[in-house]
Amino acid sequence: MKKTLLLGILILLSACDDGDLQIENVDFELIALESCGDEEDPLDTTFFFKTDDDDAYLLELESGLLFNQTSTEGALTSSLGGSSDLIYRFFSDDVSSDYFCSTIPATEPTVLSESTAAAGDIAINTKVTAVSKDVKTYSHTILITGLVLTNEQNESITDTSSFTYGTFKTSTPTSQNLEVPFSNYGAITSLSECDSEIIAGSLRFYKKINDEYISLDVPLSIFVNEATVVDEPRTSTLENGEFKYTILDAVVTDDMICTTAALSEEIISYNFVSSGGTINVVTEASEPDAAGAITYAHTISLDNTILVLKAQNEDDTDVTLTAIESFIIGTYTTVGN
Repeated sequence: MKKTLLLGILILLSACDDGDLQIENVDFELIALESCGDEEDPLDTTFFFKTDDDDAYLLELESGLLFNQTSTEGALTSSLGGSSDLIYRFFSDDVSSDYFCSTIPATEPTVLSESTAAAGDIAINTKVTAVSKDVKTYSHTILITGLVLTNEQNESITDTSSFTYGTFKTSTPTSQNLEVPFSNYGAITSLSECDSEIIAGSLRFYKKINDEYISLDVPLSIFVNEATVVDEPRTSTLENGEFKYTILDAVVTDDMICTTAALSEEIISYNFVSSGGTINVVTEASEPDAAGAITYAHTISLDNTILVLKAQNEDDTDVTLTAIESFIIGTYTTVGN
């Protein structure tokens, strides 16, 4: 008998009289995605499968499509029947994950029929879906469009819709939980500055990486065109959230940082804010140039910074983190005579 795969609207391109094109009447979108978990780095995982009794869908994904960072639409794609492969198998009996993940190939159940993807497009949509005080969790949603399955008799069946094959989750430390807190921001040499005062009497500096950023509101009074004495930096306190570490489930833009307005309701933010610590500014003066102008380099660092992860929901509570001893934000330059 013939069977229909409910992954969307399927159009039978060619049928067979003896029913060799056997595809179970199963909605695979409702079945959890699995992997063997045998990669040292989960981001290297390329083999995924979904099983339901005696049916299985196997995906061999092109490598290099999984990243612990939020993706933009259309950035991560692959083609079935080309760089990636999808196979539907119908077995003689129920099949489990052990069948696909065992180091010794299983002899039972046996494969009764197999259909392979001849065409189709894959897109990977990745974004942050959970944040704890230590870990960011990413969900990699695998979408398939225009799937064409062909069996050994060259009979084909097509799903013209777009459907979700499944979601694979990975995690990575938050920036403040790195071995050296916020060391990933050290590679960003330039310190960005908001064009206008977000907090009266302060300058907001920031650095951003994909779906997260750090920002610091520094009092204007702390920047003086005069070199500081060794071991005597100018200081200010971090008592009222002057420093923020923010993670979004979207790619960060400058406008999201340089505003007091609420983000779009479609964007979820996870906010670490300072409740204690010290801002230090060490100023060095250059030699006068030909016009007599002196450049002052103000190196900004934070000491004993206490961050609080703000609760996402009313039923949750804020989480206070262990103080971070010291880290450098960056350098701000001014020019004077």
